[in-house]
Amino acid sequence: MALVASLAELVASPALTPLLGYVSRPATDVAVEGVALVEDLGHLEKVPRRSIALLARQVSATVSSYRFDMALRVARPRKVAAVVVRAADVPSITSTTVAIAQRSGTAILRAGDDINLAEVTVAIGRELAGSADVALLRAHTALRAIEAHPADAGVESLLARTSGALGVRISMTETQPPDRPARAIRGDGGVAGWLTAPPQEGDMAMGVEIVLYVAVQRVAEALSRAQRAAELPTRSRLDALTDLLASTPKTREQATLRVRSLGFPVDSWHVVVRLDFEDLSDPPAGGELAAYDERVRLGAAALRATRTAGGTWHEARTTDELLLIRSYQSDPGPLAAREVAGVMETVLVTVREKIPTAVIRCGVGMAAAGASGLLASSGESKAAVLAGRTGQSGSVAVAFDNFGLRRTLVEWYASDTAREAATAVLAPLSSLGGVRAERLIQTLHVYLDERGSLTRTAQRMNLHRNAVAYRVNRAFELLEVDRESADDLLLLQLACRARDLS
Repeated sequence: MALVASLAELVASPALTPLLGYVSRPATDVAVEGVALVEDLGHLEKVPRRSIALLARQVSATVSSYRFDMALRVARPRKVAAVVVRAADVPSITSTTVAIAQRSGTAILRAGDDINLAEVTVAIGRELAGSADVALLRAHTALRAIEAHPADAGVESLLARTSGALGVRISMTETQPPDRPARAIRGDGGVAGWLTAPPQEGDMAMGVEIVLYVAVQRVAEALSRAQRAAELPTRSRLDALTDLLASTPKTREQATLRVRSLGFPVDSWHVVVRLDFEDLSDPPAGGELAAYDERVRLGAAALRATRTAGGTWHEARTTDELLLIRSYQSDPGPLAAREVAGVMETVLVTVREKIPTAVIRCGVGMAAAGASGLLASSGESKAAVLAGRTGQSGSVAVAFDNFGLRRTLVEWYASDTAREAATAVLAPLSSLGGVRAERLIQTLHVYLDERGSLTRTAQRMNLHRNAVAYRVNRAFELLEVDRESADDLLLLQLACRARDLS
């Protein structure tokens, strides 16, 4: 069976496109079954059925004559697919000749004056036969076209160029077609689509497979570049928001100007959600990169889930945490934090489905306006995470207003003064480093919150009372404070809280 099913496909094939062009074409495309070289006008009625008739120089010169029109009429039963004339004779073709050819379903093609018709005959025969050298030539031409395609051009341009060189239409679909060759386009998020082509036979089928294998890699690269370009403004805004939330009073004004210039509605109302992926925050040695990648993946899943829920959401990050910011054009009212917490409960279900073992602490701040309100809501979300951790509330959304801390106190915790106080007061413990420092500071923090009760501290931390007593005594041995001074104990308690929020 011929590879080329119609005249249009044949003329569009890479081997014949430089040689042939349309002068006129019938309303419907026709099938081509053969090719013939006509050296006498009388032989036109004898060419094989559905053939392309290549007119020799002396025959082509008669296209303006009545004899040529009659020959076309006589040849009509043969259903001649096309007649090919020299380009120099095209101006002599009359409207009557065109009308007769169209009624007969015959196209008129032109060929260059210096083209060897014997070579054209061989080329058409090869295309119709679908031989291995034709398939190889087409595949090679398509691969060269892929290689030469500009990196900054789009996928549509790449596919059009590849299809033109191959002579077979390559297209992209969202799902895998069941009845034709296809290759999966793989990206960071899995299969992004499929490259496919109409079914071919014999050697051409193998040629198409080769081209699809190479083309799918270039399409994946082009889609990845387009995605990175689309994400660049979002990524810049993420970095700017992260800088604003970590800014000092000296750098805050500049950081605010930057996020505003990047399109973030900084002057609107905001509710900050903080996600702490607890089991990924302290990875074993050598597992830091894997833990980071996992946090990014979980964060992306959470962000997609929030946007599915509706509203305007933005993203920021700390070293170990993800911050999601729900923005409103006007004051959403005092229940906004609880409404956002309800959304986050659904989001956490989605994330837990992806990684059932993940322990996620989620804190939700109150709604507040402007840059200062954004920072206050961020501090409140941190306090809510800490409250959830103390209460063992894993993978649930804890709203700041659920446990009664006052905003003014949290704002002080998040201030530079509080950070400096926490650093100075707790320095003897922090200098121990690593797990030892964290263990003593955490135990001291709970002990002070429980107003010096070893029993309640042991219960909250799930420790033996003697273990708590040892840690508390060791902490006070290292600290330069008076254990009997209420002021020193209050300073220690505030320092512990400020450290957790910093």
